Amino acid sequence: MAFFHDHIITGPISSRRLGLSLGVNLLPTRNKLCNYDCVYCECGWNTLKEADLDELPVPDAVEDALKEELRRLVGQGVRPDSVTFSGNGEPTLHPDFKTIVMRVKKCVDVFYPADPPLLTVISNASRIGMREVNEALGLCDRVLLKLDAGTASMYAGINRLQKGFRLGGHVEQEDAETFFGHLVRRLASFPTPFLVQTLLFRGEHEGRKIDNVSGGEWDAYVERLLEIRPQGVMLYGLDRESPAKKLQKLSREELERKAEELRQKGIGNVSAFY
Repeated sequence: MAFFHDHIITGPISSRRLGLSLGVNLLPTRNKLCNYDCVYCECGWNTLKEADLDELPVPDAVEDALKEELRRLVGQGVRPDSVTFSGNGEPTLHPDFKTIVMRVKKCVDVFYPADPPLLTVISNASRIGMREVNEALGLCDRVLLKLDAGTASMYAGINRLQKGFRLGGHVEQEDAETFFGHLVRRLASFPTPFLVQTLLFRGEHEGRKIDNVSGGEWDAYVERLLEIRPQGVMLYGLDRESPAKKLQKLSREELERKAEELRQKGIGNVSAFY
């Protein structure tokens, strides 16, 4: 069953990686909207291949909903560890993403002036390199950018970039090889400190083997991390039900072993979340 964020503001929930997290969903509340169609996505398969901008919440609506929820939480004496842009797809697709980040940051500072929760973005990194997106991410306290493989073919098999995806006239056009090369270079030169997040698993989908933890695929992933040199790496395993049904969750021991392999390769600040 797909897991949807059915409001603009969701939670707070207890997150494996972020602590008590209050979610900000900038996407439709009844559909997934993403330029990827990842085999493990908790929101299920894409149902919208094209979307109009009027399906997205406007900045005023996001700000009003956030203020209402923060007022309630403060009244209860609750402080989230993180206010997190995630939701039903890729948050940076929103054309007013930077404006909304600025407003959310101001609200958080007003309601928690002594110790504001960390402003976090969870992104597939597909739109880094766009000036306004980079500026918006630079305003955040914690930026999580995903990289699920070290080769273009495995990356494409896992993330399934939606060629021809449209939002407000923007169309994704690059083939997988070109896109992946650009992505790695943009990550390597990204101006804001960030963490790479990677979901490790194995299995198959539509008759194709998917495995980002073994052999040459794992070696290529390590090479990409050494190129990119992120601030840290978050490894995690499957948690909620995935749309592709033949995926296998790694054991806690294997996940920890993979984290230690990265540390031994000289990659710092590696955490594993089971």
